Amino acid sequence: MPTNKLPTALGVVAAAAALLGTARLVHGAGAPASAEMPDDMPGMVMPKKAPPAPASATTAAPPPGHARIEVARDVQQRIGVTVGKVEMTPLVVTIRAVGIVRPDETRVAHVHLKTDGWVEKLFVSYNGQKVRTGEPMLSIYSPAFFSAQREFLSALQVSKAGLDDAGDQRTVVDTARRRLELWDIPKDEIARLEQTGTPGKALLLRSPISGTVLQKTAFAGQYVTAQDDLFVVADLSRVWMQAKIFQYELPDVAVGMRATVSFPGAARPSFTGKVAFIDPVVDEASRSVQVRIELPNPNGALLPGMFGDVLLSHAMGSGLTVPASAVIRTGERDLVFRVLPGGGLAPVAVKIRPTRFIDRYQVLEGLSAGDEVVTSGNFLIDSESRLEAGADGMAGMPGMADMPAKAVPAKTAPAQAGARP
Repeated sequence: MPTNKLPTALGVVAAAAALLGTARLVHGAGAPASAEMPDDMPGMVMPKKAPPAPASATTAAPPPGHARIEVARDVQQRIGVTVGKVEMTPLVVTIRAVGIVRPDETRVAHVHLKTDGWVEKLFVSYNGQKVRTGEPMLSIYSPAFFSAQREFLSALQVSKAGLDDAGDQRTVVDTARRRLELWDIPKDEIARLEQTGTPGKALLLRSPISGTVLQKTAFAGQYVTAQDDLFVVADLSRVWMQAKIFQYELPDVAVGMRATVSFPGAARPSFTGKVAFIDPVVDEASRSVQVRIELPNPNGALLPGMFGDVLLSHAMGSGLTVPASAVIRTGERDLVFRVLPGGGLAPVAVKIRPTRFIDRYQVLEGLSAGDEVVTSGNFLIDSESRLEAGADGMAGMPGMADMPAKAVPAKTAPAQAGARP
């Protein structure tokens, strides 16, 4: 063999021997430890592979791709493993969402005129102004309104003169009066018109409800028609909180359910209301449903457009639950690691209810009351379980069982590496 290739070949043999010795230490092979790597070497105490559990101690086969493992107590402490219990607890459904304050649409008035004319004077100057029922909002000059007043006065004069049949005269007067009433002219103004006999030039538009002006589109001198939306007035003593919940949360929400709403930075910590309506249509993009919550707002602290946190909760009796941090949700199945009496950790496939009860899940299958499960560090445990299952699978492959017997003893590697041709 050429001398320049000899060091390379010896290096490959030495590396193979070192890898074989490490594998024997990790997996606990039956061959004795070599003289070069004794078991008592500082820092080389490796965990031994757990022997198979007896059939009587194993309640169910581990899920595919996982295996039972043994982790010493001191190692569990170092990697932060904590344990919780499966137990019967109250089932309190808690749903959190984000909502936006909206005006109560049943308490919103859109103010229109019932005739055409020119705005002469505005009594509402800006959005947000408070108004009361019957207060004037603007005055307009309307030729149609002026003509209606003249017709009413003419009918009164004819009725008083007695020139026509009394019944016909009264019908004409009532018709003219009714026309003014349909234009929302107050009865006291019609009475004043009847007493004075002088038609007014301006028609006053009054607020139909008490509330806050949310929108104003009228200005002085503007020509307006019956189709124009001049003002929007809302009574904000009660408002709506529009929140969205996910589709899977729908079974746990019902009309009449109590809701608590809080606003960051608000002087009052929370407001209490109830669910008044659940939208019958699911939004396809977000897979969510809109829920309406009615909130009393006597002091006007809740303003339209405010964002808040919504909390919906109700009790559903009691049931067997497991800490939520113990459940590993893979998408295909839900896993927990149960602590065995001998200290082993066994992966268990469980069936849980999708709804989360504060910090726990309800267990439907797989666990019993009193079982101890891993609640922290379970992802490291899951990785080790998968590696253990993979190592067991490789051991059964053809040709893998004879590899330790064919390995070169580790103690001969240094001598061969130092030999010369």
